[in-house]
Amino acid sequence: MPEKLKTNTPVEETEKVTPLQFLKKHVYDITSYMGLVLVAVLFVIFNSGPRFMFNLSSVIQTASVYAVIALGAVFVYSMGFMDVSIGQQVGVYVILMILIGNKVGGVPGVIVGFLAVLALALICGAINGAVAVWLGLPSIVTSLFLMFFFTGAQVLLMEGTGKNSIELEQAVRPEGRNEYSLMLIAIVIVLALIAAYFFKYTKLGKYTRAIGANETTAAQSGVNTIKWRVIAYMALGVCVALGSFVLLTRTGTAGKGSGSGYAMDVMICLILGGMPLSGGMKSKISAALVGPFTYVLLSNDLTTMGVDLNWINFVKALIFIAIVLLTCRKKDGVLPR
Repeated sequence: MPEKLKTNTPVEETEKVTPLQFLKKHVYDITSYMGLVLVAVLFVIFNSGPRFMFNLSSVIQTASVYAVIALGAVFVYSMGFMDVSIGQQVGVYVILMILIGNKVGGVPGVIVGFLAVLALALICGAINGAVAVWLGLPSIVTSLFLMFFFTGAQVLLMEGTGKNSIELEQAVRPEGRNEYSLMLIAIVIVLALIAAYFFKYTKLGKYTRAIGANETTAAQSGVNTIKWRVIAYMALGVCVALGSFVLLTRTGTAGKGSGSGYAMDVMICLILGGMPLSGGMKSKISAALVGPFTYVLLSNDLTTMGVDLNWINFVKALIFIAIVLLTCRKKDGVLPR
């Protein structure tokens, strides 16, 4: 009788990844982490001395606001979209929390003010995510509408007070500077863990990345793209409200210029953290943590080195353009939709 044919196939050896292949695959992650390490080293060098802890706490307090907002923005940017109204929203939210907090009084007033702002942020998120689809417009158009709306609202609210700036009567932060910095670090860590879970292990993160990779394919695969766009923008709204509250705890005041520039700053933070503007499967939560601290440390380093403010903006612009060109993975454009 003929011998039985062997049915067991030989086990293929696992392909070895060469160092060059590893670097090519993780070039954006490596670049972002190396950038953070570099600016951190420069910070230690130029801030050594008795004011080191003071400057470090200032960096933590400034970067924490960016990090909180960026953690929500990751869900929107992973779809290849953006929201240019973030800064104006922050300004209005801080003013509203102060007005409501002072009106009601005490800690309950601050809580009521935050809840009111949170509800408004969720509504704005729903508008950004849904109205653009219903009207057949790019999402950036609806965010431009919100930007102009909140710009006007901020001016009217401040003119209604008859003052250039207003202050929260109830203190909402620890008295010690170091204690406050530790509280902010704890807030960022907890929020980052929550955001990482939703981004990596739930449909929200998987579908937003799929939309960024190819929205048409995602829709044809059964993904309700409108629903998840709305949820993603609402997640950003929650983080904008939280970021506004953190900003309020840091400054305790607000005026016509509050929140100005935050939309662009958050975008730069994410890009410095290795977030591709075109979104897709390479999007990552770590960009919302690495980017803000890199951005704030870079600004601090350039200032302590004695670089003129105009040159600081010029350096930031060059870095911004370079990283945009490096991180964009779409051939048909570099800007978010």
